[in-house]
Amino acid sequence: MPRHLKIYVIYDTVNLCQDLHGWLSRTGHEVTCSPAKRTLIHTLLEYQPNLIIFGISHYADEGMELYRRLNNHRQLRQVPLIVVSDDASLEYEMLDAFDFQVYPFDRERLSIALKRLSGNRKYLSGLSFDEHELTALKGFLLEHSGLHFSQHNHRILERGLRRRIQALRMESLSAYLNYLTATSENYDEINKLLGLLTVGETSFFRYRSHRQALIQYVTPRLLEQNKPHGKLRIWSAGCSTGEEPYSLAILLLEHFPELVGWDVQILATDINKCALRQAREGTYGERSLRMVEDSLRERYFQKVGNLFQISPQARHMVRFDYLNLQTDPFPAGNNATGEIDLLFCRNVLIYFKHETIRKIVAKFSQALRPQGFLFMGHSETMQNVSDRFQRQYQNNAFFYQLKEDGAVATKSVTSKVLSRRVRSTEAVVRTPAKARRKSTVTAAVSRKKAPTQDKKKLLRDPEQLYREALTAFDHEKFAEAGKLFELLLEQQPTNPKALIGKGLLMANLGEYNDARLCCARAIKEDDLLPEAYLLRGLILDMEGLHERALVEYQKILWLNPAFVMAHYLSAKVYDRLADTDKRQRSLRNTVRTLEQAADQSLIPFSGGLSRGVFLEIAHRELAEIANS
Repeated sequence: MPRHLKIYVIYDTVNLCQDLHGWLSRTGHEVTCSPAKRTLIHTLLEYQPNLIIFGISHYADEGMELYRRLNNHRQLRQVPLIVVSDDASLEYEMLDAFDFQVYPFDRERLSIALKRLSGNRKYLSGLSFDEHELTALKGFLLEHSGLHFSQHNHRILERGLRRRIQALRMESLSAYLNYLTATSENYDEINKLLGLLTVGETSFFRYRSHRQALIQYVTPRLLEQNKPHGKLRIWSAGCSTGEEPYSLAILLLEHFPELVGWDVQILATDINKCALRQAREGTYGERSLRMVEDSLRERYFQKVGNLFQISPQARHMVRFDYLNLQTDPFPAGNNATGEIDLLFCRNVLIYFKHETIRKIVAKFSQALRPQGFLFMGHSETMQNVSDRFQRQYQNNAFFYQLKEDGAVATKSVTSKVLSRRVRSTEAVVRTPAKARRKSTVTAAVSRKKAPTQDKKKLLRDPEQLYREALTAFDHEKFAEAGKLFELLLEQQPTNPKALIGKGLLMANLGEYNDARLCCARAIKEDDLLPEAYLLRGLILDMEGLHERALVEYQKILWLNPAFVMAHYLSAKVYDRLADTDKRQRSLRNTVRTLEQAADQSLIPFSGGLSRGVFLEIAHRELAEIANS
């Protein structure tokens, strides 16, 4: 890039042309200006700028749309872009910009940027990472954010690194790491990188079972406990774009009118500043609201074009703030993370190493008030993490309650049947494999005895039982699904589909050995059952054995080419293996298979996704590949 640059200045109400034209021209740069509304792509291409400076006053549809067009254009995205705005929150929305400045801009900082760009910095479309450098970068992230990147999420890390290195026009990963460690000069670079590494899939009222447990069990007990002082404190740790804390606000408004006059505060924190900005806006698309009933949409959302704006009543209950669970202090009074009654940290700890998880959960136990509640993701557990919590089960949901100091916590109010099942599951985990096989065989033999006349009358149609169990599983009602699978196995101890269902529930809890036993028993009964190879593939995938998982998914497609999840899960594995061509092919097969499914059908083993929603997800991922 030449020392003297051809600079194209685009402005809206931020009049950058007046501020910049004379100064840049005097320093030898060639400058052309145009307002955003009259800026045409073909004009920019004809001008062939070395730098675009884009002034945008706020998060507006026209300005953001032009930014996206510049960033997605095959030629123009190779031109460095400096954004100047009077809205500081936009910095974490524009993570492909070379630099971002708050208006009025810092002339010294802009001079440094121009000097850097005059040194022939080029956009590198192809970047490869040295393993030694990548290890050093992972160590830096682990130290400063607590995020642990294993082979499972390796692809996410590399994709985020490429975007930031390309945006900054750096020549290597080592140069980027040097920039990251130069804390006085990197303009909060680590948080920009984290904005590309921690975006999560979420929606309103995502966990139905948790919702019912909150309404019918947890919140009533907190209200009774807190009645003397009339305060309720809730913390959503890892709130992403805000659907979870806003769901909690709606739940309280809808079901607990007695909270009128109470001091209710919902704290929502995350390390992704872009996600936090979106959360504060409170504007969502149809996909985020896919699980919200029409009556709640009418009461708590206002339609704005194709989007939905959360109501002021719910919005004012939530406070959003930046907080890093690994590096920031908590519990602390200055960030409102102490004296918490109800804490949500769902699908966040999966990013951390086990030792870090133990430390974070220990601090959660200090942040919670006596007998406070902690909700985690379905795949997360306290096993080998903490003994300060007792697992509770209510309304088909598992969650945790802080034990009373110096006392053994009381049992949750559950049925005798569930208590026996929990004890038997724990016994299976602790029992040596040889003894476990013996007890399994003994139990199977005892179940094969002829049922009594009374039991015969209670027998239900096996196919109907299986359909009900699978429906419950797909809607994340795991306890209900477990009961139905067990009931089916009582009637038919060797039913392969019921064994697979039980195995999937075990795998969901991280009990892979028990899941394997279920899978082996099912294959012994029916080695042509696609669901058996789905379970085996999922276990291998979760253990990081991706190539072996692909073999299992391929077996499914040999048996049933229309098995949607086999195509989609293969695409996920190819993504982790950085094989873009095969990932794209698997996604296209996913789309092709979905297009042939019934319009309103739910896709089995997808977590309750309808055909339409699944198609939207697959199309979006294909578009991401095309734009990368």
